[in-house]
Amino acid sequence: MNTFDVMKSIFLFLVLILISAQGWSQTPLEYYKKAESKANMQDFRGALSDLNKAIEKDPRFIKAFNFRGYVKDELDDYYGALKDYNIAIALKSDYSDAYANRGQAKRKLNDFSGAINDYTTAIQLNPSEKEAYLGRGLALKEVKDYARAIKDLDQAARLDPGYAKTYTLRGEIKFLKGDIAGACNDLLKAQKLGYMVAMAAFHDYCED
Repeated sequence: MNTFDVMKSIFLFLVLILISAQGWSQTPLEYYKKAESKANMQDFRGALSDLNKAIEKDPRFIKAFNFRGYVKDELDDYYGALKDYNIAIALKSDYSDAYANRGQAKRKLNDFSGAINDYTTAIQLNPSEKEAYLGRGLALKEVKDYARAIKDLDQAARLDPGYAKTYTLRGEIKFLKGDIAGACNDLLKAQKLGYMVAMAAFHDYCED
């Protein structure tokens, strides 16, 4: 091996040491923030990798378990998401976000009763949790409890009057109840807020 090859090998070795040292020097919070950035760019696998590292460094990092559950949900790993939400709740029994997120995972797994229970707990812990009312409304729709579903969506609309999806979902449920005028009114509200799904539904069901 000539002098150039020796120097090249030493350089590569030092680079590897530097990269390794940088990795180990990052804190759980830094990994968490990197995961947030990646998730915002829809890079959920990259986010999952960073959250795994954050949790490896801090096995009691509650927000990281909750966030990893969300990322797994986005990757369609609903059972994996449930496990992470269970851990987050075991570490913090009054964590409303984890209950709401677990409710969503259960709903996607068609465990509507379990989902309703989790959404209800989330609402009890945080009555201003709009997403929990929306989620419970969806679960109640699946079990055909339309009256309670509409009540939840009424509350979601009060909490955030500018959220078009609430009106669209409420409109769908009113259609199922046979309240065509009420359904079209909700779809029109969502349409005025610029929600394309509502525009298409209004065109299909409400225009002569």
